Amino acid sequence: MSRINYSLNHVGIHVIDIDVMTNFYTSFFGFVVTDERTDVNPIRFMTMSPDEHHQLLLAWGRAPDSPSTVAQISFLLDDFAQLRQVYEKATTDPRVRNVWTLDHGNSWTVYFKDPEDNTIETYVHTPWHVSQPYGTPIDFSQSDEEIYAATEKASLANPTYRTAEEFR
Repeated sequence: MSRINYSLNHVGIHVIDIDVMTNFYTSFFGFVVTDERTDVNPIRFMTMSPDEHHQLLLAWGRAPDSPSTVAQISFLLDDFAQLRQVYEKATTDPRVRNVWTLDHGNSWTVYFKDPEDNTIETYVHTPWHVSQPYGTPIDFSQSDEEIYAATEKASLANPTYRTAEEFR
C-alpha cells in the first residue's frame, strides 16, 4: 500500500464577530477575502496565496464570552527579520493581547492572542533540533546575531541535539 501524501492547506475557526476578525486577519496578516456568505450563518473565505481559494475560513456562530477552542494557528515565516517584524507589530497593535516568545531550539517563535483570544504562532526554523517540548524566552532587545549565538550554544549543549537535517 502506498503512502498518502497529505497537505494541510486551510483552517476554519468559529468567531464571535466576523467583521472584527476579518479586519484583523486582513490588516495584520494581509489575507484577502475571496468569497463569503452574508445571509444566515455568515462565513468568509480568505487567502494570502493566489494558488489557494482559501487558507482561512471564518465562520460566525461562536457564542459571546465563550472560550476559544483553538489550540493555535501557526504561520511559518521566511527568516528571522520577518519574525522580528511580527514581534514589533504584535507588541504595538492594540488588538493583540498577551505576546510571548520562545526559542524552541528548532525554531524561534512569537506567540500572541488575536482579538477573540485564539492563539497565533509565528515562527522561523533554525538549523538545529532538540527534543520538544523545550523553550526559553527570546530577548528581542538583543541583536539577531546575539539571539542566534545563544540558541546555537544552548542547542549544542542539549543532550538531544542533532542538526535539523539529521532530524529530518
